[in-house]
Amino acid sequence: MKNKKLSTTVLFSTLLLFIYTSNCFSQSDNNSIVQDISKDTLSLSTPFYSGMNGYHAFRIPTVIQTKNTLIAFAEGRKNSTSDFGDIDIVYRRSTNQGKTWQPMQVLYDLDTMAVQNPVPIYVKKENKVVFLFNTTSMSEHDILNTDYELKDERMAYMTASSDEGKSWAPVQNITRSVKRKDWRWHAIGPVHGIELKHSANKGRLVVPIAMSIAKGNKAYCMALVYSDDSGNTWQIGAVDENLKDAVQANETTIAELPDGRIYINTRDQNGGSKEKNRGETFSLDGGLTFQEPIVESDKFPSPVVQAALLSWNGDKNQILFSTPSSKNKRENLVIMTSSDNVKTWNTLFKVHEGYSAYSDLVQMDENTLGVIYETDDYKKIRFKRISMK
Repeated sequence: MKNKKLSTTVLFSTLLLFIYTSNCFSQSDNNSIVQDISKDTLSLSTPFYSGMNGYHAFRIPTVIQTKNTLIAFAEGRKNSTSDFGDIDIVYRRSTNQGKTWQPMQVLYDLDTMAVQNPVPIYVKKENKVVFLFNTTSMSEHDILNTDYELKDERMAYMTASSDEGKSWAPVQNITRSVKRKDWRWHAIGPVHGIELKHSANKGRLVVPIAMSIAKGNKAYCMALVYSDDSGNTWQIGAVDENLKDAVQANETTIAELPDGRIYINTRDQNGGSKEKNRGETFSLDGGLTFQEPIVESDKFPSPVVQAALLSWNGDKNQILFSTPSSKNKRENLVIMTSSDNVKTWNTLFKVHEGYSAYSDLVQMDENTLGVIYETDDYKKIRFKRISMK
């Protein structure tokens, strides 16, 4: 009987320990429970939608916050959703954190040619927006697969605004500064660039680009370009030219870590594993070189798609990442977070239920995050404000 009583006591103690342990795990899990904000329409606006100002569709959204103004950019596609054709760079300004938007303006229109890949970079000390983009007279397929003269290459341009997007400086051709002559495909961004804040290269502007280094559809690579004079002049920095690894780097997003490293996260276009659609690496010298070759990553639920990183400037030292969260479809946009210098990631917010594709992130103030994203089969570009308290 004594042994039986002892066994009962042990069993009861074990049960209490299990319940306590389970509660501890449950509390730990609750810290990373996904907040579903997909039904929240009060913090939602639509800066671009199909048919607005006569455009068939708007794609490739990006967003920047100046001292007083939020500016959303996109490609205005005149006749279809196609990546090639009559495309303009357009933008809208908001002075109330994206609750409402001022009338749409055209930043650059090159007649019937394609003007693409909007990439804004905010220079805080000057309250200045530097803006890079591409133009092309040829489709991506033709650039990759046919012979053409150098005069027909994809070109790169820049402009800037010192009055928060009310006006823009004359456009400058910077092609030879950011594109080697033998690179065929060349696509800036498309996502915001960054100004370094923590490293010895503080103040440097860094922008990712996608390019191809050989004829055909299997030669996608990526590089970083940078400016040390607030965007007035540009140079080529780190270059990925490895066609033997598993990652076919394409559209890339970057963020500066609190320790000064640049974290590079890239779309894997035609790469190895179907379960690993992203690639990762770092730069330790402000974007001049890569620490190591790009490696496949299984940390993210992304399909093959553009995504966005953001260094959250606050007490938590978070790095945020926006992406669709279905391996095979562009749907169910989420925002992920890392607080250990991108070693591990947790999903923080579910932003949108259903179709969602390209996106960008912006910090509007110390407590407010903004996400801009494509949805409704490219018929709308939405903007959502998110409390980070």
